[in-house]
Amino acid sequence: MLSTQDGGAVDSALPDLSLGKRMKFQTNRRPQCHGKFMQQSCRGLTLLELLVVLLVLIGVAGIVTLNFTDRVTVRGADGESREVGEVITLRTMQTVREALIGNSVSDPGYRGHVGGLPSTIGGLIENVDTEPLFSPANARGWNGPYIVYEGATYGDYIETGDNFENTPASILDEPAILDGWGKPLLLQQPDTINARLVSAGANRILETDDSNAVDSDRGDDIVLFLLTVDPN
Repeated sequence: MLSTQDGGAVDSALPDLSLGKRMKFQTNRRPQCHGKFMQQSCRGLTLLELLVVLLVLIGVAGIVTLNFTDRVTVRGADGESREVGEVITLRTMQTVREALIGNSVSDPGYRGHVGGLPSTIGGLIENVDTEPLFSPANARGWNGPYIVYEGATYGDYIETGDNFENTPASILDEPAILDGWGKPLLLQQPDTINARLVSAGANRILETDDSNAVDSDRGDDIVLFLLTVDPN
């Protein structure tokens, strides 16, 4: 026992808390990694494992995107509800229409420069019909590309059973513009008046006969006439 100045007693069994002998407490102890599973958790993921996880996430995102495009609807300016794929298609077709026939005197489009329509949509991107090149002297001639191109070709997106079989083999390697469901838009010209843009629609099957000027049996195809109103 130890005595204090006022005669009290202090138990000698208490720890000495003097400056040089204060107890130290560990506050940042590392977790113990025992066993194979815990050792793998402690060491983290390898680069290969991270790549595998990334590829799986990309695949899931692709599936979700397809389902989203097919099923989600949005309300347009006219108040009608439409699938996202249809909205994208209508906007793309309108953009292509303006590139083909222009939207103003200052932007006459392909037709204003060349004097007619190209044989295919690819003519907006490449001079597939070998038209004379644009001349500032008379403001005539091919002056493309008239639209942004993302590298697609017709042959990349045509499949057995989608009724694109009648597409001329000569255009399979030409540039293509895709609709909201990932199929090429077609430029049909059954005559000089009824030129139209056609999307195969949500079922991705082309049902509009390109030889029929006023084909009313279109299935779910989306059709946009360029030079006249839709007769149906």
